[in-house]
Amino acid sequence: MMPTETIMTPALGETADSDVVSDVKTVTTRQESAPIGRKGEKGFHIFTITLGVDPQGGKYEPGVLKYELKAPSGWYWVKFASYYYDEKEYKATAAKILDATVEGRTLSFSLDSHLNTGKDGDKTRLCFTVMADPEKDAEAKLTSDGKVTVTGDAGKKIPAVISLSGVVTA
Repeated sequence: MMPTETIMTPALGETADSDVVSDVKTVTTRQESAPIGRKGEKGFHIFTITLGVDPQGGKYEPGVLKYELKAPSGWYWVKFASYYYDEKEYKATAAKILDATVEGRTLSFSLDSHLNTGKDGDKTRLCFTVMADPEKDAEAKLTSDGKVTVTGDAGKKIPAVISLSGVVTA
C-alpha cells in the first residue's frame, strides 16, 4: 500500500458570494493512490489526488484555481488529466478531461474548484486523476519528491502543497 499524505490548509474566510461566509476551516489535500511501475514501462500508471473541506457541511468557493503537479523523480507525465465533478450540481460524476499542459516534469491545469456548494450540500471530494510513466533510466525505489501546488488569483493564494510519491521497480 502506498503512503498518503494529508495537508490541512487554512481555507478562505469568505466565499465568492460576499453574502455567504464560509464555515470551512481547512482544505484537505491528499494523494489517494500512487503508481508502481517498471522502469521504461508505458501504460496506465495513475496518480489520484483529492481535495476536500472540513467541516464537510461548509462551503468553499475560491473561484478558478491553478494546479501545478511536479512528477516525482524517475517519472514523467503523460499529457492526460481528468476530474470527477459536475459543475452544475457540484457532485461526483463520470471523469471529465482537463485541458492540461506539460512542460518538463510539470503538468498544469486550471479549474473552478467549488466544494460543498450544491443545493444538497455536496459532500464529495474533488478528485483528480493524472498519469505518468517511469523513465527508462529511473532508479528502482520509492520517490516522494513530486508535489502538487494549488494557487488562486493574486488576492486569494491558497498554500496547499502535497508531496507526490511513486514506486519504480527493476
